Amino acid sequence: MFLLLCASALWSMPAKASSDIGCNASRKLSFAVYSGCDDTAMIGPRNDSWTSLILLMADLPGTARARGRCWHCRIRNAASTPSRWRRRSTPSSLNAHPERVAAEAAQVSGSGPSFSCSSATTAIEKTICADPKLSALDRQMAQLFALAKQGAFSTGTSNQLAAQRTALQEMRACAAARTSQPIAVCLKEHYVVRNQELAIAALIKAPTTVLPALRAGDPAFAPILEAVQLWSQAPMDANWSAPERAQGRHRIAALLQPYLTSLQTNADQSFGSSILSDPGAHGVAVRKIDDLFRSERHFAAFLNVLGPYLEEPKLSGMPRDLPCAAIVRHPKLLDATGPVFGSTMDNFVLGNDCSASLPPLPSLNAIVTKLNARWPECQGTIRYAAYGTFNRAVDQARLGFALAAKTGSLPARKGVTNADTATVQADLTAYYVANLHQTPLAAAKMARDALLGILQNAHACD
Repeated sequence: MFLLLCASALWSMPAKASSDIGCNASRKLSFAVYSGCDDTAMIGPRNDSWTSLILLMADLPGTARARGRCWHCRIRNAASTPSRWRRRSTPSSLNAHPERVAAEAAQVSGSGPSFSCSSATTAIEKTICADPKLSALDRQMAQLFALAKQGAFSTGTSNQLAAQRTALQEMRACAAARTSQPIAVCLKEHYVVRNQELAIAALIKAPTTVLPALRAGDPAFAPILEAVQLWSQAPMDANWSAPERAQGRHRIAALLQPYLTSLQTNADQSFGSSILSDPGAHGVAVRKIDDLFRSERHFAAFLNVLGPYLEEPKLSGMPRDLPCAAIVRHPKLLDATGPVFGSTMDNFVLGNDCSASLPPLPSLNAIVTKLNARWPECQGTIRYAAYGTFNRAVDQARLGFALAAKTGSLPARKGVTNADTATVQADLTAYYVANLHQTPLAAAKMARDALLGILQNAHACD
């Protein structure tokens, strides 16, 4: 009821009054309607009750992309990948009771959507209210968004608010005259994809809540996500032969054995099988399911080859990402998202959702966008490995995983100024202090190492 009263007052507020209420007051109402606080921007008409309530709920105490939609293009992240070849402080109650928060969020409006249908005025709102399935998807989105609000570091907020704005803008476009699909069909597809993104983000925090949604949304990928969730429950470098790990080990093996069997028996997957069976320079080989439990590297190496061989999802744009929260707990999982094939198949390796699930880093996004814009034309399929290596460097910067580097000057790159690099360094330093609890001196060294890794790998073709 409090939500609806707040939302009702907000929707009836004149436009100028909304812009004059000030940052602190606006935060108590909705991020959706005010553009004067930090870097948030107004996302649509102030009388859009559907948008306002979803974002209002996300900003209340105790509750909790710009990603492409082309599966074949695998547009990974507009802020971390060149456009020519893109792949696709939190309330303590949320930390302590994520499943309870999810349940409370789901009950915002009974059996209807997450907003009051008595206030529905737009074609989008009326369509959702008239369709029980869309209403259920809307409630699910509110529930999942509440869980995904917290960052993958378990402190601070994620960047899901920005991703939610983008998703809602795309949904609103379903009512545009140029849209060939019926509004309900268009909305359903956007809801399913967005809910999958949010479910992946919330998996480590609330597996009981989100696993059913993941299984329904992408059954070919859901067993992998469940296995990663179980793996993340164990401490890093756990002894999987210990009796207390027997149940988890058995479940992970049962979930992943079909993928290994397919790799070893399907001729079309022989390349992936050969990569796994050859220990190479790193000494990591997976020939039987028990090999997964030998080390973190073995588990990550297995996941690394699966992406291109998964059955395509029913909807274009369904994310095939590992949850960043699992990577935070088990850093070697980042290796599962890097290039491994040395061909166009590297476009289809599993991704991660760190850009959305970690706290915002707008200056990093900006410099990566500039680097992408000036990337030279590259020939040959090996270029995809270079692109993947660059993406990995960006992910390492977000996670604080960059390798220590020797002192030296930062390499110059076209489109990037000294002021750009100075801003990123300063922002990363503050980010590491706030989120990784580093001292200012250590954080400054980490920030420089991270930026060095990004610039060294930028504009490479092999």
